Parts: sequence; C-alpha cells; structure tokens
Amino acid sequence: MDGSRGEVGLLMEIRKTVIGSFPKLPRQVGEAIKEVIKIQLSKGLEIISDGEQRADMIAYFEQIPGLVRSNRGLTIRSRISPPQDPSEIVKVTDFLFARDYLRNIGREGVILKTALTGPITLGVTCATSGLQKYSSLNDLNLYYDLSRALEPIVVELLRLGSFVQIDEPGLSAGYMAPSKAIPILRELFEHANGSERCPGSLSIHICGNLERVPGLLQELLGLDLDVISLAFSGRIEKGNLNLISESLFKDSGKKLGVGCASVTALQQDQVEDADQIYHRIRNVADKAGERNLAYAHPDCGLRGVPLEVSELILHRLSEAVTRYNSGL
Repeated sequence: MDGSRGEVGLLMEIRKTVIGSFPKLPRQVGEAIKEVIKIQLSKGLEIISDGEQRADMIAYFEQIPGLVRSNRGLTIRSRISPPQDPSEIVKVTDFLFARDYLRNIGREGVILKTALTGPITLGVTCATSGLQKYSSLNDLNLYYDLSRALEPIVVELLRLGSFVQIDEPGLSAGYMAPSKAIPILRELFEHANGSERCPGSLSIHICGNLERVPGLLQELLGLDLDVISLAFSGRIEKGNLNLISESLFKDSGKKLGVGCASVTALQQDQVEDADQIYHRIRNVADKAGERNLAYAHPDCGLRGVPLEVSELILHRLSEAVTRYNSGL
C-alpha cells in the first residue's frame, strides 16, 4: 500500500460509520435519538444511525402483519404479509425524525443509515418463540414471506434517501444453508434495486466468522447490493481476513465495510487503542485492496456496551480512520 496518497489517494478514503444500535438511553425516544446523533457527530462519523433507541433488532418489526409480541418475544401468529403502508413503520418514522433533526441543526449533508434485520435471522428468531401457519422452522415459505414483507420498507427508506443495511447474523451462525438462504436474499435485493436510491446505499452486515460456512462470502458477493460489512476484530472474527482478497471484490464490483473495532469491552480501560484499530484497517486493506474499502465501523452494534465505553470506541475508531486516510 502506498503511504503517499496525494490527489488520487483521496478517492480511496474510507468513511466512518456504525453498525446501528447504541445503548438504550433512559429518556423519551425522540430525545434519545437526538443524543445518539450528537455523539456520532462529535466523533466525526460520516454515516450515522438513529441508534435503534425504540427496541431491539427483532421487536422493531411487530408492525409486520403476522408477527405479534408475546411474553417470549416476537412470535409468528398468522401468515406473514407486507405492511399496507410502509411509511407508518417505525423504522421509517424514526429515520424521518432523525433526518429532520439533522436539517434543524444544519447537518443535512450527513448520511443516515437504517439497519433492518434480514428475513433469515428474523424468521428463525420469531419462529423459536412461536410458529403458526407454517409447517416448521424449515418451511421456506416463512422466509420468503418475511423477505416480501421487508421489501416495501427497504424501498421506502431508499426512496427517502436512507442508506439501508440488512443485518443477517444468523447466516454466520448457521441458521440456514447458503443454498437456501441466498435465493431468499437475492429476491429481496433485486426487488429493492428496482427503486430510486443513492449510489452505495444498499449493504448487508454479517457478524461472526464466515469461515464456519464455506462458500458463503462468494455467494454474498453475487447479490445485487453495494457493500458487504464483515467483522475482523474478535478472536473468532479475525478469521475473516483469510477469506478476503482484492480479486474477489474487484471481480464482483462490491465494496467492503471493515469491522475494525471490538465491541466486547465493558470498561473504558478495556477499549482497544487507536493504533491497534489503525493496523487492523491496514491489514484488511492489504488483503482486499484500498480501492475496495467503503467504510470502517465497529465489529457489531453497541447495544450491550456501556455508553461511555461506546463513545471511547467511536473516538478511537475515528482517530484510526483519520490516520489511515491521511496516509501515515
């Protein structure tokens, strides 16, 4: 990698972002979203989220017809169908609230990203809490129905100018074989791509180690999306470095989101320093190619991390990315 970038090197700068969730703040949802946005802006992040302050990654979707909240979590009560009006889904209304807030504080140029739990992870998680109208956990109709229910939400968010990230941790966890999961995701992304959207705005995030599922990364690179975000920081996740190469991304035309900061720390003195994060980005860039990196982010969401620890993680990530982009 050439440490001297100059004018051409500016094209290779990577942006700073988050995966989506933040610790849930003890305040009204709107005020919590504002506070999370202020934190991200103060750390120099260029693609931010609303911090998922309303619910967890599963409970957010109880407005999808067929899903019902129970004492065991979100459960499947009837056949899944698309929402009649996706503009009323809270993922959309929270995006609009965050967008309006950015405009009010004069930061309308900042990119907002919305994370949506993918049909495989959402389907398996809800089905384990209760399953009706489908034959079993292995009934592919359940996952296709969820994909078709998510589709209008994705399309609406893209139309409004949001970046959209599909979260599928269940894939690296082995919830479903790639031969079955990829066609479901392919349908979702192909339909979403028929909508008006910004360049680079559609991504998928897979946490965990993809080495556990041979061939999964190659299958993901064949989907009609822009960016694949992977984790590289944890003891297990660092194995993803063995899977990537410059040719893989060049041939597919996809970009890589680099999970370069661990989210396992529970105290500030356990947070990795900026130098560690910087060298991790460099290692990934050496393998995947500088031009194939889209942005850097923590390995996963920050929901389970104390707020002060989350802020320090983002501060050090920001320092590391700034150093990387400067060519030092």
